[in-house]
Amino acid sequence: MSDVHMRSNELPGADGLEAELTRRHAILRAGLAEAGGDALVVTREGAVTYLTGYTTATWSNHSRPIVAVLTPSSLDMVCAETEADAVRSRVPGVSVHPYVELRSPDGLTGLPDGAIQFTPHACEVLASVLRKRDAQRIGVDALGAVHPPASRIVDLLPESIGRFDASRQLWVARLRKSAWEIERMRSACDILDRAFADLRAALRPGMSERDIHNILAAASFAHGAHRLGYTMVVAGVERGLFGDPTERRWQKGEVLFVDGGVVVDGYWADYCRMYTSGAPTPSQRDDYARAASALDAALALDAVPTASTLGHAIGEALDLPPGSVGFGRFGHGIGLYMPEPPSLHPDDPTPLDDGVTLCVEPAYLGATGNYVVEEEHVVSDGRLNRISPPAPRILIEI
Repeated sequence: MSDVHMRSNELPGADGLEAELTRRHAILRAGLAEAGGDALVVTREGAVTYLTGYTTATWSNHSRPIVAVLTPSSLDMVCAETEADAVRSRVPGVSVHPYVELRSPDGLTGLPDGAIQFTPHACEVLASVLRKRDAQRIGVDALGAVHPPASRIVDLLPESIGRFDASRQLWVARLRKSAWEIERMRSACDILDRAFADLRAALRPGMSERDIHNILAAASFAHGAHRLGYTMVVAGVERGLFGDPTERRWQKGEVLFVDGGVVVDGYWADYCRMYTSGAPTPSQRDDYARAASALDAALALDAVPTASTLGHAIGEALDLPPGSVGFGRFGHGIGLYMPEPPSLHPDDPTPLDDGVTLCVEPAYLGATGNYVVEEEHVVSDGRLNRISPPAPRILIEI
């Protein structure tokens, strides 16, 4: 078989990646020493993957930074708590430093997307890593550039043209979706529902995460998706729920997590399903029920004036603060981005005006692993109105 026709699952495995990363790191460390640097810090997808070999659908998620740090003697990664398990298992020799807290970006520049965000905590974690590595002078990929670099076009305009930050005005408009926008999001939700139905009919224990990903992706396009946002597949929810699918196979007795994202005319649908092979154990059933009951508590509210209202209600139903689950919050806005502001978190004061569209996403970390129940809702007359299919209140048995 020629190299051109080699299947992806026949490519060199972890040992081959480790040797390749050793080669890359030697080149980069030599360049770092020549430049008098103590560490190389990268934040862009291609550069992070080059340093680590790690791939993930999280790059489509604009709210969670991933940072790789290479020093003369170490490789570190800063990532979301729910990504940490995948990074540890797939990147040879890495030290992982997770973040999970949402904080106000006040006093920080260039963070326009939401009243509370993950980046401030991620920055604190990164600073701690650099202090630990005694990195006094760092080399930064694309230092000072806007990502993508072509976005810098406004910086190149003549100085005679005055500028101001219009992010707030844009978000005020974008958060309240029109009937036209909601129609696209309903369509995307319907396409994903039909794709999940096809997946359910095809699912069998022994399939790999990549097999399952490919079935849902193909079904999404077959039913009319304009673009695939992402598909996350995790066989065995004792680990975090982020990271690209692998050749790991779904075993009988394990819970399977599948999160789908499809796009229609630029607008996202995003919700998940969880499966068992045969009847779940009592503990698996009870852990999932905790997440489902928290969703019902949110839907029972007579009014949802702010994102904080929903964050408090879900947290009280779970008897957990959002930082105790890997996602760090209980949902988020959705539209042309996934996610958008606001965050469903007790500290987010964003008003939920009519037209604000949300992924309501209670997550529970129980004795048997991570469980998520997710629906999309639009605020109408001060209450939540579902635009996605109802989330199953029990694990789906295959």
